[in-house]
Amino acid sequence: MKKIIGLLLACFLAVPTVSFAHTHVQTTVPENGATVTAPLKEIKLTFETHIEKISTVTVTKDGQKISLASQKVEGHDLIASLDQPLKNGSYTVDWEIVGEDGHVMKDSIAFKVDVKDEAKEENTQAAGKDSEKKQDATQSEQHQKSAVANDEKTENNDSSSFFVIMIIAIVVVVGALLLIFRKKKS
Repeated sequence: MKKIIGLLLACFLAVPTVSFAHTHVQTTVPENGATVTAPLKEIKLTFETHIEKISTVTVTKDGQKISLASQKVEGHDLIASLDQPLKNGSYTVDWEIVGEDGHVMKDSIAFKVDVKDEAKEENTQAAGKDSEKKQDATQSEQHQKSAVANDEKTENNDSSSFFVIMIIAIVVVVGALLLIFRKKKS
């Protein structure tokens, strides 16, 4: 009897660690390690699960904080809007989020900005328009792939949760039946 109760207790204590994993960053715009060649006024971090509104982001260049126009949380996304486009140089984005499971996660990404000056840009404006179209198409494809991946992960999480719940239900039913049969024998 004590073994059965101990087994049931162990199953119930193990379930939260299986079904509630920490959320991790899924995608970033700009990507970690990327070199940005177009004016950048927004940084977007997308996480695997919903994040809490108290999540924050800090942007620094050479150890100096960059002023943000705003930062907001929208579902899985942490978005930082900048007062003005970032100047050329190396940047670090430090983020601290609270996942839907209540755990605090911290990490950072780094990227470089290398926007050409306006005189050169005017000479290559026609080429830039083609590049922008390709970049927009690439970003659109990335967003579509990200959406598909999110849908697949949600389906996997739903099926994993269902599987865990079913195992718990089976263990509870088997435990209850064993207790009933033991009482009848006594």
